[in-house]
Amino acid sequence: MKFLKGGLLASVAVGALTVVFPAAAQESVNPDQAVTQRTPEGYEPNGIPVGSFRLYPKVEAAEEYNDNIYKSNTNEKDDYITKISPGLQLRSNWNRHFLQFEASSEFGIYADSSDDNYTDYNLRATGRADATEALKFNADARLQHLHEERGGDDVPANAKEPVEYDKLTGVIGGTYKPNRFSVGLTGTVDDYNYDSNENINGTTTSNDGRDRTETKGEVRFGYEIQNGYEAFIKSSVNDRNYDKTATSGPNVGVNRDSSGYKVQAGIAIDLDRLIRADLGVGWMEQDYDNPSLKDVDGYSADARIRWNITELTTLRALASRTINETTTNGASSTVGTALGVGVDHELMRNLILNADAKYYNSDYQGISREDDKYTYSVGADYKLNRNLYGGVKLTHETRNSDNAINEYDQNVVMVKVGGQF
Repeated sequence: MKFLKGGLLASVAVGALTVVFPAAAQESVNPDQAVTQRTPEGYEPNGIPVGSFRLYPKVEAAEEYNDNIYKSNTNEKDDYITKISPGLQLRSNWNRHFLQFEASSEFGIYADSSDDNYTDYNLRATGRADATEALKFNADARLQHLHEERGGDDVPANAKEPVEYDKLTGVIGGTYKPNRFSVGLTGTVDDYNYDSNENINGTTTSNDGRDRTETKGEVRFGYEIQNGYEAFIKSSVNDRNYDKTATSGPNVGVNRDSSGYKVQAGIAIDLDRLIRADLGVGWMEQDYDNPSLKDVDGYSADARIRWNITELTTLRALASRTINETTTNGASSTVGTALGVGVDHELMRNLILNADAKYYNSDYQGISREDDKYTYSVGADYKLNRNLYGGVKLTHETRNSDNAINEYDQNVVMVKVGGQF
């Protein structure tokens, strides 16, 4: 019955969208990915030839001043953070098929708060096999070692250092487009493994209760109404399986396993260098095995827009509404609503000014907590040539909450220099 209800809503939505928009493009944009900023022509790195591949080395150094590193509303602490980010990308330049390998890392070094130093890294391989002009297969494998920033919903309040975790991702899929019609299938597995963390009082908190595997399958049907416009319907199912119940903290013995689905309909637009947009609306549900955790349903939305208003100015916009995991005591999940807009302007060919405004609402399901986060930033990127660049960015972030202890204000000033080849 749930799928029938979602399918009916999707059919109504796609009909409405095809009235509002003339038609659609290639693929749906992942709502978790940022809309990329403008890159001036003639300043892209050339890369180094390696057989039928090209190697793109890169290193970046940034210095930040953060006036509230713990995102706290009391006893605010400021610090300077040095970030070093080397990376390598090896990309094929074949006429058919595609293969890319990537390795990158980031070292964060605090001037005073050395316990917050971190090392993140990312290893990734992506590929596409063109069986025919109409049939293509793709795969993606990724290993990430990451840390959680202070102030996160699930970060222990008395943690002495950031919580580190590993994330393994595997994606396999294919698309078939023999004519105006297209069909795509994608399977995704994400595995999260959290390290234990030492607390300020010398005790240790186990985060095993947060370890989980998320599996998702998606099917997408599209119809190219005219060149550059495609209407689509897509449906996905997911299973979120925790490795074990928590053995410490407020969630002891709570089984957080769940399953759900999402159905969306929308329009995708790809008009060469003018505009690329992907707009989808629909219905989502997530049901929890533990009856004490609240089941969630409601409308879903994903939108990404990149519009070159003039030859010098680009407008970026995003919107999404999703069901997200949390281990906050008593809450089954959060419904996250994100809105954002940004603009890039080429003051000179190699000097780009940018500004962004973002809003994020976290509505905790099952408890009376709701957070509103506002982020504003302005910056400039300067390209000396294809190989050398620099930039500066000022960011202000504010979080308001039903619970005053979760509120904070934070200001960050960042200066960076980098080299790429």
